[in-house]
Amino acid sequence: MRELQKAVRHPLRSFSVAFRFLTIFPFFSLAGDDTDYFGAARYYFVIVGLVVGCFAAICALIIEAVASSLVSSVVLALLLSFVSGFLHMDGLADTADGFLSSRNRERCLEIMKDSRIGVMGATFICAILLLKSAAIFSLAEQDLVGALICAAVAGRTAMVVAMYFLPYARPEGGLGLLFNTSEKTFAAPLVSILLLLFVLIFLLSSKLLVVGCAFLLTLMIFSAWCRKKIGGFTGDTLGCLCELMETGVLLAAGLVI
Repeated sequence: MRELQKAVRHPLRSFSVAFRFLTIFPFFSLAGDDTDYFGAARYYFVIVGLVVGCFAAICALIIEAVASSLVSSVVLALLLSFVSGFLHMDGLADTADGFLSSRNRERCLEIMKDSRIGVMGATFICAILLLKSAAIFSLAEQDLVGALICAAVAGRTAMVVAMYFLPYARPEGGLGLLFNTSEKTFAAPLVSILLLLFVLIFLLSSKLLVVGCAFLLTLMIFSAWCRKKIGGFTGDTLGCLCELMETGVLLAAGLVI
C-alpha cells in the first residue's frame, strides 16, 4: 500500500523515474534521491508503454507516407527497440546466451552478466527483429497504429507482472532489484487492467481474445523458463520478456480471425 500511496501522491516523480529508466527520451528530474520512488514507478510502466506506443504510431504514419511497407516495417521494428536505448535487446541477448548454454544456475547467471555477446544472443536479436518486421508488415492498415500501441504497453506490463510472480534471482543484487520492493499487491493487477482497456480502445474488440492469449502464453512460458533456469528474474530477463511480448502481441494482432 505504501508504494501505491507514493505513486498517487507523487505522480510526476514516480512517472519521471519510470520514463527515464525505460526510455532514452530526455525528461525532467526533480532534485533529490530517486531511490525511494523505484517501487512507485512500477505503477507507471504501463503509461510509459503508452507513450512509447504512441510515438511509434506517429512515426508509422510518417514513414508509411514516404517509404514502402517493407522498409517502414523494418524501421518501426528497430524503432521499438531503439526507444529503450536497446537496453531490452541487450537483455534478450544476455538471456539467450545464458539460458541456452546448458549450464547450471550459477554459471548461467555469470554468462548473463558478461557484456560480450555469444552466438545465441546474436541469433535471437536477428530473429526478434525479423519477426517484428514481418509482423508489422502483415498488419492490416487499420490495425497498425493500435497494434504498435498495444505491443509497447504489453511489453512494459509484462515486466511488472513478472516481478509480481517471480523472486529476484541474483543474491548479490543487480539492476532489476531496484524495482523489486516487498510490496507486490497492487501494481500487477492495476497495470493488467489498464492493458485490457488499451487493447479494447486501440484494437478491435475481436482482437482481444487472441492478443490476450498471446500475452498470457508468452508470460507463463517465459516465467516458467526463468524459474527453472535461474530461480526467478533479473534485469536481463525483464528486458528479454519485453522484447518477446512486443513481438508476440504484434504477431497476434496480425492474425486473421
